[in-house]
Amino acid sequence: MKDWSRTIRQLFNHISTILPPNVDDCMPRITGFSDRRCVLTFALLLCSCCCNFSHAGESVIPLLSGFDAKRVAATYPPTDEKTLGELAKLLYRLRIVNPTKLQAMATQDTTLAGDQKPRPLVLGDAVSTTGTIKSMQLVATPKKLIEFLEFKQLQVLTVHEPSGHDIEVITLPLPGDAQIGDQVEGVGVTVQISKLLNGTPAIASAIVCNRLRWLPASAPTVGWQLLRNRGVDISLLSNLGSRNRRPLLADDGDAFYSMMAAASDIGQDRTDSPIPDEIAPVTLLQGSSELTGQWLRMNLETVLITRISVTEPQRQAELGSDHYYQIDAVGDLGNVVVHIERPADDDGPPASFNNRYPVSIVTRSLPAFLETRIQTQEGGNAVISELKTMIQMDGFFFRLWSYETDFMAQNGGGDQFGPLLIAAAIRNNEPDSSDPTGVNLIGSVAAFAVILGILGVWSWQRRIDSRDRAVREMKKEKEAESLRIP
Repeated sequence: MKDWSRTIRQLFNHISTILPPNVDDCMPRITGFSDRRCVLTFALLLCSCCCNFSHAGESVIPLLSGFDAKRVAATYPPTDEKTLGELAKLLYRLRIVNPTKLQAMATQDTTLAGDQKPRPLVLGDAVSTTGTIKSMQLVATPKKLIEFLEFKQLQVLTVHEPSGHDIEVITLPLPGDAQIGDQVEGVGVTVQISKLLNGTPAIASAIVCNRLRWLPASAPTVGWQLLRNRGVDISLLSNLGSRNRRPLLADDGDAFYSMMAAASDIGQDRTDSPIPDEIAPVTLLQGSSELTGQWLRMNLETVLITRISVTEPQRQAELGSDHYYQIDAVGDLGNVVVHIERPADDDGPPASFNNRYPVSIVTRSLPAFLETRIQTQEGGNAVISELKTMIQMDGFFFRLWSYETDFMAQNGGGDQFGPLLIAAAIRNNEPDSSDPTGVNLIGSVAAFAVILGILGVWSWQRRIDSRDRAVREMKKEKEAESLRIP
């Protein structure tokens, strides 16, 4: 009887994590029962009234508001607009389930003790899938549900798994570049089960999946291919541009941390890294949406380096660190003047950037030369360091992001925005100041000779300088470009 009591109490521990909030008040009284028969009777009653709690954590149904096993079973296959609507609603409900929890539920059977056997698969269970796209089809969401569900289409994929089985996956549309042969990974809710004839356990033949990780077989850009090879979900990159000129948001988190971890790994293992394209800041300001994930190189001057703590355990695991660094820098604008217009309700002149423009870099770790400079200048483990030095960065363009600055508050109104880059490698780009023996002396003699020559023509140049000055100014104005950003 002791084993039964222990089992029931373990059952209540599971129940306490999934029961709806309105029964929380009764849990202390339940766990305080001393009569074993009452505990057993009450537990069996809960199991018969609510759902199959003997395998709590495997079934997703308790997390899908309004759905039970019968309603889940009725969603697939969709035979008319009504059942298609039910399938779309199931996908909508699944969007609020924490992906990490869903993944844990799908792999719970793998953590069972050696003498325990996993229970048979049932409808509503969490199931993971990995494979290549065999076919893909877009299906329109019933019109009357679009406003409520906030998506216009469902995507139905046939995924060929390494085991040789095919599984139907109903999900939100993948990016437009997705094609047959690409790899996808995800966790979903089982809506159809196939019972095999050879006595092996039944398998899921159809699942509803909120989001699939998309790993294209052939990425359209070098940057995407590098990130894909490091396991980054490329579907996360397709929507980054839609949040341009906004602060970092919760929706950016998955892409932000996975790209930073991948970039750091690429920087440590450069054997397969092609030479990046050298890009100026103004290029990112003009065509940023199309350049998301671009593998690039940029020469910059650092201004401020900040150590930022990562407190969420999930993000720490993704990043492989409990902190990262943000480097505030400036990049050369060349012969371009950037004007940022004020908000519509502000009639003042635009904020102008004549020579340099702010650029932000994030990196999981700093190179040794920057750590040494900070240690020498600040001492100890400084959180914020004002440091000016020339660097060359190889990395990826994340998106344009915005943040508050005193300059914009005084000159342009609104927030400053600029490129946010994720560094794979940062190199010292300071000019070599060493001077071989005798070079200074030779240089001084040569300089003296040049000065004598200059003095000889100085008086003649003074005569024509006034006439040429106006011509030069006109030419300079014609060569300079102006970029106005609303």
